[in-house]
Amino acid sequence: MKKIVSILLVLALMATLFVAFTACTKRENVLKLYMPGEYIDEDLFEEFESWYKEQTGKKVKVEIETFETVENIQLAVEGSKADYDLLCPSDYMIEYLIGKGLVQKVDKSVIDVSEEGLFKAQYIETTRAFDPTLEYAVPYMYGTLGIVYDVTKTNKQITSWTSLFGSEFSGSRSIKDSMRDAYAAACLYNARESLAGLTGAAQKNAVQAVFEDTTANTVNAAKATLLGVKNGSVWDVDNVKFDMAAGKNDAPAVALMWSCDAGYVMNDYEDANGEEKSGNRNLWYVVPDEGGNVYIDAFVISKYAKNVEAANWFLKFLCLKDTAIANSEYAGAISPVAEAYDELYESYSTDEELYEGTRSGWKEMFLETMFPSAETLNRCGVMKDFGDGKNAVITMWAAVQ
Repeated sequence: MKKIVSILLVLALMATLFVAFTACTKRENVLKLYMPGEYIDEDLFEEFESWYKEQTGKKVKVEIETFETVENIQLAVEGSKADYDLLCPSDYMIEYLIGKGLVQKVDKSVIDVSEEGLFKAQYIETTRAFDPTLEYAVPYMYGTLGIVYDVTKTNKQITSWTSLFGSEFSGSRSIKDSMRDAYAAACLYNARESLAGLTGAAQKNAVQAVFEDTTANTVNAAKATLLGVKNGSVWDVDNVKFDMAAGKNDAPAVALMWSCDAGYVMNDYEDANGEEKSGNRNLWYVVPDEGGNVYIDAFVISKYAKNVEAANWFLKFLCLKDTAIANSEYAGAISPVAEAYDELYESYSTDEELYEGTRSGWKEMFLETMFPSAETLNRCGVMKDFGDGKNAVITMWAAVQ
């Protein structure tokens, strides 16, 4: 009992000291981030603090708070005018925040997103879908939405959304428990006949139109598709990827998954308990022939930011090659910063240990997962703010749940 009391006293003292320390740090010397958890290498914060002092002569302390869903940003900024400097939303939420006047323009004298060669051109074009003038968002990570499958269970290569929503793998599939991802996949499946055989601009435009369609017929069709696979499917966000990585007998054969998660568990990884695990080289990933989603997560400066100067310099810091590589390796995603992208591609391409003993075509598939080709990106749409159609999709999702 005395030991417990002593521990409590120590914790209370530490809390008091922490409050005293933070209270002594002026708000203008603090940079507050609001972003997804496990998505940035926090060991870089001290490096930034030193670098910022060298660049500006000013002191700063980085603080971070994490969220579970992108919608938390809307609640925090629009609803509560929360005290954050930098936010890290996805494409559609950035579009919404810009439209509502809830973010500030980036200082181009510090970091200019439109600077030629700073980012890979294909991801600059993707960014224009939600930030047309490239004035508000600084791209951080990209990826695609598709299907992960265990080839030892499917016994074939997967190429269509039919493998996820058809009857072939009924009872052995996983649908991501995410409204936008599930809705997008269902809509692409429902539009499969009209999308079949398209190429070039016709394909790109048709897939994008699917992502922007919230008419009653489309929403109702998506609802029917999702309800049709509700029973017998695993509805999950993160656990399924670890079950598939471990090759468990009861793990699904096919699953709706982001490419970053797919690459994470195909490569060697840390499990939910932080233990080092070997990746499952029997897993494959594909953006189906009908189309998929390419997403960009980016940083924006909140309307209510109190340290705008440090926020702009932090954005510049994120775009330095070594910083971008470190964050890519930490998060399991790939940065669109051109120098980092090229070096990461070279690293993945020449990693003989990663591809040792894999099936024919696995290396090419893995590289395509992490560094999608122009052909793949051409059949990927960008998620947009649903606008007036948002309530209809939310109502649909509530019925599915």
